[in-house]
Amino acid sequence: MNIVFIKKSSLLREGIVELLKRKWHNEKVYACDGTDIEKYESICEVAIIDLDLDSPDFKWIQYFYQLGKKVIVWVSDEKSQQLAHVFKLGLDGYFYKDMEERELLDALYLIESGEKYLHPVLSASLLEEYVRVNNKQPKRPVDILSNREWEVLQLLSKGYNNLDIAANLYLSDKTVKNYISSILKKLNVPDRTNAVLKAIKEEWLYIS
Repeated sequence: MNIVFIKKSSLLREGIVELLKRKWHNEKVYACDGTDIEKYESICEVAIIDLDLDSPDFKWIQYFYQLGKKVIVWVSDEKSQQLAHVFKLGLDGYFYKDMEERELLDALYLIESGEKYLHPVLSASLLEEYVRVNNKQPKRPVDILSNREWEVLQLLSKGYNNLDIAANLYLSDKTVKNYISSILKKLNVPDRTNAVLKAIKEEWLYIS
């Protein structure tokens, strides 16, 4: 898949572009600071767009989204007020500036396969804003998850890791892993971030 990374020139941008070129050596990876952006519409399948560069009107996000491209937002500030607005678009990915190399590659492989990706750091902020704006209560379906699995999913939505969940619910790390595996299987999703995304879309979660 051909990729364009729309972000101001920086060592970070160049490093990521070089990483992607190594991993997708049979594809094209471009860097763009926002000028002459139209020339990429016919040659790229995926656009990674810096949220700071495209605020407040999201013209490039909307541009590639309307073209039917896979659109990923690059987020530097997890508390950005713009997050809620772009989340409503249901884009393919929401990346965070402190992603590890492995996280970045795994997320792109996931998106390439047709799944969506939300970085755990962003999930709590997005969910809080989503619930606040929509003022909706959770509508949890009966018999999909057990009460304990709902508790684990709720903590996943807040960005908790396995050890945090274990400490919060007084469980062993192994038990938490088993609960998460069960949640993924029951919701038919590949990973925890997609479990949170599905729960948000279905209005199953609420941040108190």
